[in-house]
Amino acid sequence: MNRRDFLKLASAASLASVLAGAGRSAYAANLHTGKVLLTIHLGGGWDHSSFSDPRENPAINQWASTLKAGGAGNLRFAPMAENTAFFNKYYNSILVINGIDIQTNGHDAASRTRNTGNLMDGFPSTNELYAAAVGAALPMPFVRQGGFDSTVGIMPFTALPDENLLRTLANPNFNSGTKTYYAPSHLDLLHRYEQDRLTVQQQQPDNLPRWQRKLEELQRARVGSADIKALGTVLPATLDTNDLAGMKRNGIRELHMFLVLAAAGMTATGSFGTGGWDSHGNHDNAHTNTLTDMTRLLDYLWTKADSMGLGNRLVVHVTSDVGRTPNYNATNGKDHWSLGSDFIMAKNAPWANRIVGVSGPAHQRVKINPNTLLPDNNGVYLQTKHIHTELRKLLGIDSHALAQRYSLKAEAMALFNPAVSSGIRV
Repeated sequence: MNRRDFLKLASAASLASVLAGAGRSAYAANLHTGKVLLTIHLGGGWDHSSFSDPRENPAINQWASTLKAGGAGNLRFAPMAENTAFFNKYYNSILVINGIDIQTNGHDAASRTRNTGNLMDGFPSTNELYAAAVGAALPMPFVRQGGFDSTVGIMPFTALPDENLLRTLANPNFNSGTKTYYAPSHLDLLHRYEQDRLTVQQQQPDNLPRWQRKLEELQRARVGSADIKALGTVLPATLDTNDLAGMKRNGIRELHMFLVLAAAGMTATGSFGTGGWDSHGNHDNAHTNTLTDMTRLLDYLWTKADSMGLGNRLVVHVTSDVGRTPNYNATNGKDHWSLGSDFIMAKNAPWANRIVGVSGPAHQRVKINPNTLLPDNNGVYLQTKHIHTELRKLLGIDSHALAQRYSLKAEAMALFNPAVSSGIRV
């Protein structure tokens, strides 16, 4: 075995033992069966005009010279990329949030507020908060592939594991391909002798209290090993790499891996990211590519989640950092703007097929009534603090002590009330 293979094996064995050891003791019988939150961060700043808040004005959207905005259900969308197919298929599962006052046009601050609900450092992302509130007893409460990367220390993220490491977690006897380190009969014998040795050690009359506690922790870890083995029941022989159109696409394998971890109950939340959205030049071509990539990843995600029995548990928040200007620059690009859109998806949710929030004809801020969601000069500007406060309620963690400690101090907003909507207003 060469040095590189040895180090990879040592690393896999170490992480497998740490995760499995922790999971088999304090985490035993605590696998996650509730809602699974996935945040997808569109890094660089996506254009609301090119997706869910279009304007039939060629100065804002060049396609408007020849095309009209599309509609599906109660939603409205730009006729770019593959938006039409996506909205027609998923409008009953989409809540569009338009006219978000981001309060900044800088990437870092915008990324922070759109993932935490606050411009300032020191607040957790909703992923971190949800993981800490419902997933502290899980092997991998918060899994991260990309997107917002800051934490406040209440729940560190776990980098999405390498596929071979994932298989090692599912089966510590896994080597590679179809190989194993030991024959199953030999492994059973080793485990029996391990247990016999541990039993003898526990029965020693001169064990110090601290040593005895460590032996008991090891005993509990081994007893609970079946929890980690749950991963093996949902991990397929190969992970997907192609989208539903049969094209190889970056992100498919990682999304499949996350769904496997969620189906096994090992995680409660994940953060993913895609780039290429900072379209200062050649905006329409750039966004045609990134929008196609996004909608195909989401189409795969929901189709695969349904096939794995996760469709009714998944909540997907698609966000970004800055918005984009309601005009093109000299290089046919769009620059940074402090107003934008998000969308939240859940399968056939009663609060979906709605638009919350309003922006003006040239994407200006518009105040809305927080109860009726209609334009109201005496209302409030819809901000990220409202989105994350209501998302906490949807996830059932708003009254948790950590949510109270990191209160966003936002007015209640009827974000998920199916009886009211801002509707289509342009």
